[in-house]
Amino acid sequence: MTIDFHVHFFPDAIAPRAMASMTEKLGGRAFPVGDGTAAGLLAAMDAAGVDIGVLCPVATRPGQFDTLLRVSLAIRDGALGPALARRIVPLAGIHPADPSAEARLRAIADAGLKGVKLHPYYQGFTLDDPSLHRFFCAVRDCGLAVQCHCGADLGFVDEPEARCSPKRIWNLLKAVPGLRFCAAHAGGWSEDKEGFFDRLAFDTDCRADTAVLEQDVPKPAARRAVRAWPAEKLLFGTDFPWAPYAPVMDMVRELRAPGELEGVFGANAAAFLGIDVPEAAD
Repeated sequence: MTIDFHVHFFPDAIAPRAMASMTEKLGGRAFPVGDGTAAGLLAAMDAAGVDIGVLCPVATRPGQFDTLLRVSLAIRDGALGPALARRIVPLAGIHPADPSAEARLRAIADAGLKGVKLHPYYQGFTLDDPSLHRFFCAVRDCGLAVQCHCGADLGFVDEPEARCSPKRIWNLLKAVPGLRFCAAHAGGWSEDKEGFFDRLAFDTDCRADTAVLEQDVPKPAARRAVRAWPAEKLLFGTDFPWAPYAPVMDMVRELRAPGELEGVFGANAAAFLGIDVPEAAD
């Protein structure tokens, strides 16, 4: 069973516009490898032999919560088709600045979703801001996991400082013990300017996903991050449609021992989210 812990798609009606806007923001520093639709994602998963994708919706403003929650529940419950219900595990999108965040988090948990997706750049917050401790405590107390963009973002190259570096993740996890947290993009390797990567990897229970952009796959620091993270805490992820499957999968197979691959490619993600997965998916 192969699980991609980090995928995105948009409703068909807005996918072209959303992908065009994000591509423009990237300014030629990265390009999509898919069209941003659910059908495009499933086709890429089929071609790569990926069974399950964990959908990571981002609420760029608090008012998007209800819509994103409805879509996540519609995917899970089959209202958007049996293929998505079988093969997509949706997280919930929530904005940390939502004045009703604690009630929203309880609603997510009561609905049976397993976690939330956060993106400090698109949501305009810094991960270790003390004013967010109450929010993250509520996430933890609701039994939800966090999948969070970490490291640099190519759409925000003019930001004066990293919003979600390994040091900031470390600070958050020390302030909110017991928070189930996955640091996307190989633990924020691209912003480890103060040597916190190893402390985060080995001295906390933080997970990391392997979502390394195609142009970063050959970089020594990115490869070290994927090689060094403890195998039981490493989750295969791509950030599709922003990275193709083949180079990321090949990198993981090259850098990790054969006995670690079953966990990295699926079992670790299933355990982290607390989900049961079928023997096979169509």
